[in-house]
Amino acid sequence: MSFFSSLKSRFVKAGLNKIFLSLLFIIAIILNLSQTVDTTSKEHIDKAFNRALIAFGIAKTLNGVISVAQGTEIAIQPAGIGVNLTPGQILDPVNDLIERFSWVMLASTTSLGIQKVFLSMSNWPAFSYTLLFFIITALIFLFVKKRNYYHFRIFILRSALFLIVLRFAVPLTGLASEAVYHVFLEKEYVTSTRELEFTADKIGQLNQDEQITQPNIKKKSVWESAKELYNSTSEMLDINRKVEKYKQAAAETTNSIVSLIVVFIFQTVIIPLIFIFFVYSLFKYILRLEFK
Repeated sequence: MSFFSSLKSRFVKAGLNKIFLSLLFIIAIILNLSQTVDTTSKEHIDKAFNRALIAFGIAKTLNGVISVAQGTEIAIQPAGIGVNLTPGQILDPVNDLIERFSWVMLASTTSLGIQKVFLSMSNWPAFSYTLLFFIITALIFLFVKKRNYYHFRIFILRSALFLIVLRFAVPLTGLASEAVYHVFLEKEYVTSTRELEFTADKIGQLNQDEQITQPNIKKKSVWESAKELYNSTSEMLDINRKVEKYKQAAAETTNSIVSLIVVFIFQTVIIPLIFIFFVYSLFKYILRLEFK
């Protein structure tokens, strides 16, 4: 009784495998001919590329206003002694971080560009026709079990599965990457880019408010010296307020840039690496498959 149950189970399993592979091959033919997945994936990759360019442009704008702030000097005369201060130098670590961010954006845009090239390669007509040939042949051999064709049958079936994985790995990576972005990363990206734009405007306004004055070292009366000392004290208080604003801008910029780095590394590096590992695992699984 157990023998017949085992035999029945094997026949049922073999039948289900044939049905599953048949559906997989038919779906692959439809997707390959319609190219819907390719078009949608290309649109998503283009959107991600544009987001990267926008973030990179904002960072370069911020780099420009920070450079201006670093080079702006404020001249004051406490107790009649000329002193030049550069409060914008407090933003120097932020400028270094922006340079690092530029490297990340270069890597991200390069990754997206490579994905676009691979997408074009997977959609190449010669490759698509080759895939169709192998899939149609595999559908025929899926139901042919003559011993004379056994090894050739295994080769065709495995080749068809390999080509399906290669054909749709890049488009599916693009779709998965965009799905992850919309679910988990979009809010972070929008918030961070807005904060960077706001910070760039704020630093630019601080740069416009700076007044460069030259110290006057001619001999003055006691009253004039006292008056200048009072003015210098007011200027020092104003400089302290500006320094606090620069510190706040530095903190906001650092948080936003780190958030954007996380967004783009996750979308353009982590997810493709996960799919590469997934494809590698599929290849190993296909090599172990036994077609009965």
